[in-house]
Amino acid sequence: APSSSSARSSRRGVATRALPFALAPVLVARALLAFMWSSIAAVLADRALSLAIFGTCAVLIALTAVRYAGFKPRVTLSRSTRMAALVAASPTIHRPLRPPLLLQWSVTQLAAYLLKQKFVPNVTWRRTLLDTPDGGEIALDWYQGCDADDAKGLRQPNRLRDDAPIVCVMHTLTGVADDFVMLARAATRRGFRIVVMLRRGHLGRPLRTPRFNLLGCVDDLRVHLDGIQAEFPNAPLFGYGESAGTGLAVRYSGESGKKNRFAAVACVCPGYDTTEGGAFSRFEPLLDKHLLLSVKNMFLRANERLLMSASGLTPSYVECMAAPDMAELQRRLFGIEGYPSLEAYHSATNPMGPVEGIAAPLLVINSDDDPICAPSNVDDNLHAFDVTAPRALVRTPVGTHCCFYEGKTITPRSSWAHDACLDFFVAVCDEPRYERRRRPKGKRVSKRPRRKPMGVDNNAVELKKPAPTLVGAGGNERIKAGDIKPVARSVRFSVDAEPKRRNRGRGSGHSPSMPKDGMDRR
Repeated sequence: APSSSSARSSRRGVATRALPFALAPVLVARALLAFMWSSIAAVLADRALSLAIFGTCAVLIALTAVRYAGFKPRVTLSRSTRMAALVAASPTIHRPLRPPLLLQWSVTQLAAYLLKQKFVPNVTWRRTLLDTPDGGEIALDWYQGCDADDAKGLRQPNRLRDDAPIVCVMHTLTGVADDFVMLARAATRRGFRIVVMLRRGHLGRPLRTPRFNLLGCVDDLRVHLDGIQAEFPNAPLFGYGESAGTGLAVRYSGESGKKNRFAAVACVCPGYDTTEGGAFSRFEPLLDKHLLLSVKNMFLRANERLLMSASGLTPSYVECMAAPDMAELQRRLFGIEGYPSLEAYHSATNPMGPVEGIAAPLLVINSDDDPICAPSNVDDNLHAFDVTAPRALVRTPVGTHCCFYEGKTITPRSSWAHDACLDFFVAVCDEPRYERRRRPKGKRVSKRPRRKPMGVDNNAVELKKPAPTLVGAGGNERIKAGDIKPVARSVRFSVDAEPKRRNRGRGSGHSPSMPKDGMDRR
């Protein structure tokens, strides 16, 4: 009995000591509510002050509503009924941008773009190194997941099936994989696999050979695609390019024509014509200096010893380093990029050269306030959309260069351009579904020869000798790509790890899907 009474008294003592700590949050909350109520009462007592505060709030709300209404994009369609249907099935393209409170202006969006590394969460990339036929080195960075998404139980790439669609990213002038974390997270949630195709000089280490390409190289891109299809032979590919990467996407698609390995292509902030007097001559002066310094540091200074020792390099390393602006640097880089003259360089790299040959659906997004890819570039090349090929141009009033940030508070949470492009890719994947919806109910469909599914290319892999070599992340494993066999690719596929589950994403509200056996039953 004495022991039980002492135990009860000890428990009572512990409860008594813990009581103030338990009541502290309640007391603090009551004090805050009392202070807020007294402040509101004081404001209401002063009629002039209350009217001023409420009037200011009303004006700010009205201005925000008017400004949001002005953020609606403008769409220019080619004479293609197929493209009209794809754009109609992409809901993000038809809604206004919703930038955060402090990112409604070009300057603030651009500042957020330059500081975007501060907002990048912890992510994991898996690198596959590839050797080019001339001894150069390029790479594939595969998005493996994000700690923030993993903590929330959201979809991660390791849950995707082998036939999940792949978004092949062609990066910016000085881009790296971490620049596309926001896109990778959004795409993965909607059932896409993401890979960033790193060009020469973007791997974070010195060049192997005295050659790099500002706008990329189509031959190197084909090596990239061979490497992707060696790992995922049944996955359809979608091309996504930003800024300088759009030039490579357009150039490859135009040269490939109907043999394009991309089921569709999306270009964000392209510069269009890169010849004399074109995109490189229209940068804003301040940003031109910033880009010039970044390019010189990344490509020239980082490889000074290699480029200085290269024999017969014309123009020389010293001449390239002396270039006063980006336009002049581009003129002097043709030798380092592997061309005998400036004319040969423009003929082989200008995206507008083979633009008429693009057969795949093409979505282009430009912003009216872009300080790098000027709106005049778009105006000068509107003829590229006055064709029967499936193309669409979307112009937004705000978004600056590759930003288009959206969010409900202050920091950017997503990109309108990313959502629009992913909507577009989903619409391409779901085309057979929309065709079935358009058929009249009860009407018998006449038998006709089965069409080859859209996106099928019986010679999808076209290897050139010597075959590229795929190197594992550790650098010890090498897989010869010479044994890759041609694969027939269809845009009909399944992306869910569990076939019965549907991924709910932004924009269209669903992920691309197909019957379990992957057959088109039209």
